[in-house]
Amino acid sequence: MRIRQFGNTELQVSEIGFGCARLGGIVAQNQARGESPVTLLQKALDAGITFFDTADMYTQGESETLVGQAFAGKRDKVVIASKGGYCLPTQRKLIARIKPLIKPLVRALGLKRQNLPASVAGTISQDFSPGYLTNAVEASLRRLKTDYLDLYQLHSPPKAVILAGAWLETLEKLKSQGKIRYYGIATDSVEDALCCLKYSEISSVMTPFGLLDLEALNTFFVQAEARKLAVIARGCFGGGLLNVDLTTQQLQEKTEKWPEILRLRKVAQEQNRNMLEMALQFSLSVQPISVNLLGMRTEAHLQTNLKYFAAPPLSEAEICALKD
Repeated sequence: MRIRQFGNTELQVSEIGFGCARLGGIVAQNQARGESPVTLLQKALDAGITFFDTADMYTQGESETLVGQAFAGKRDKVVIASKGGYCLPTQRKLIARIKPLIKPLVRALGLKRQNLPASVAGTISQDFSPGYLTNAVEASLRRLKTDYLDLYQLHSPPKAVILAGAWLETLEKLKSQGKIRYYGIATDSVEDALCCLKYSEISSVMTPFGLLDLEALNTFFVQAEARKLAVIARGCFGGGLLNVDLTTQQLQEKTEKWPEILRLRKVAQEQNRNMLEMALQFSLSVQPISVNLLGMRTEAHLQTNLKYFAAPPLSEAEICALKD
């Protein structure tokens, strides 16, 4: 596993990071039967992955708990990034308390996340006030069983919240207290990522990027590199849209980008590359990126992603063909 400098911080991170959004949870697809999320995380570390990204809202806090269990006694071997700002609705807080009791039932019934009624999922809100963020960090530290977070990120704040900067004093205080080493912002768009450049105090920005999301390439990445800002890229697999099992009709139903996906499939065939391998290797070729975040929930996901990572890098000609 290759290592990159994490912006202008003292952190060094693996080129691919482990996205922990689907670890745990009550629905059947969250993990393969018989597989332990703790063991999966440990195997990822054994394979050289050192960056683990989670959030307090992921699987009602269970994701953070599992990360804490996996790296007990190995805290200095990993870089743990978490996020806060989302408020769990009452329904999900209740689910978190009774999860051990209902998880076997949900799996036995074969329920899927998308089949859960809205009354069960509830409505998620956001809060980036000083009191909420302070309490959120304290709760994350308890679940992760650690005294500090390597990186704490605002979780998808609206543009108005980013620009207002009311959160800055709170995060600086938490940093001075040693509860977080560095802080950043996880954004949902390149436009929001560009807004983050207003603040010299932040150490990182997470932004969507991949073959289907090239907008950051000649905009945000250029400025981030000049600032020596750490960049966390997510979504290099296009949210599943680059899956070759999808038919043309299915692609047309799912996205307006379907003609581009068909073009990329043709390029992959010409290069004799697996589509997802090609997508990851393309993201790895972009030097301003500090770490490429890959969501994983099973050992099969881990092994497949490691295989894509180990593939030969793209040539300049291949990269140009993908950008065309």
